[in-house]
Amino acid sequence: MKLFRRPPLPIAIIASISLLGLAACASAPLKDGTYPLQPHQRVAISSNTTLTYDSFSDSRCPPNARCIWAGRLSFQFVLDGPGGAEEFSLGPDQLSATPRSLHGARVTLDPGSIPPVRTGLAWRPGDVIPVTLNITFSRP
Repeated sequence: MKLFRRPPLPIAIIASISLLGLAACASAPLKDGTYPLQPHQRVAISSNTTLTYDSFSDSRCPPNARCIWAGRLSFQFVLDGPGGAEEFSLGPDQLSATPRSLHGARVTLDPGSIPPVRTGLAWRPGDVIPVTLNITFSRP
C-alpha cells in the first residue's frame, strides 16, 4: 500500500513556476505616479505599500528679519510595506530619495509645491503645507 505518491515532474515544475510568479506579483509596484498630499494623508502606491505624509517642519527665517541661522524646511514621510515602516525626509535641500523598500524607485518632491518663506508671523498650529510627490519606478 502506497501512502504518498510523488506528483509527475511536469506538474511539480508548473506549480513551482506559478508560485514564483505569484511571489513576484505580490511585491510588484504600480506604475509611476504623481501624488498631491496633505499632512497625515496616506496613499496606496502598490497593493501592499502605503506612503504617508507624516509631518513638516519649517524653521526658515522670514524676510527682513534677523535670525541666528537661515533655518530649514523639511517634509517627513513614512513608507509602510511588507518589510515594515521606513521613514525618509525631503525638502528644498534634498528633493529626492530612493527608499530601500521601494526597490530602486525614486521619490521626488515637486519644487513647485515648496512654498516661499512665510512673511510675518511664524507657523501656527493647524497651518499645513501640501506637497506633490512624483514616484518613478525603475525600468528593466
